[in-house]
Amino acid sequence: TNPILGADKVRQVVTDYRDAVQFIHDKTVEGMNKGMTPDELVEYVQLPDHLANKDYLQPFYGHPQWGVRSVFNGYLGWFDGNPTNLFRLSPKSEAERVAKLAGGEEKLRKAAKDALAADDTQWAAQLADHLLAIDKKDREARSIKADALTKLARDMVNATARNYYLTVARELREASDPN
Repeated sequence: TNPILGADKVRQVVTDYRDAVQFIHDKTVEGMNKGMTPDELVEYVQLPDHLANKDYLQPFYGHPQWGVRSVFNGYLGWFDGNPTNLFRLSPKSEAERVAKLAGGEEKLRKAAKDALAADDTQWAAQLADHLLAIDKKDREARSIKADALTKLARDMVNATARNYYLTVARELREASDPN
């Protein structure tokens, strides 16, 4: 990126950043006061066009969704208001049940592969997570997740997320390599 030059331009950029952060905070609190959960809030809180369309406010490093979740967590903590989440099943126990619901681990694996082939990459990664919750050493599930993360990284403008996707994909591939 190019440096921002001129007092007026610097003032405008800093003001826009401040306004965007304040908007995310205030709109999140507004939604919280309406009883919205973090997942509902990330859909509800959208920067207004006059801020969202600024090149320098694109989510290259942070992300508005992360800000929304941070505001929620800062005020209310981890609990999202859903009583089911008070004592959730362990990831392994939930994954075993999902696999059973899918017709077994192999059908779950096929669904993950099919999702990856269809470029439904987030779903492929989440299905791979279920397989890995059942068996952390599952090489094929690691490969599916690594491929999904690599595909997710291709379209990600957020440098932090892209780097994390690619780093974890590399770690999964290295852990799957039998040599």
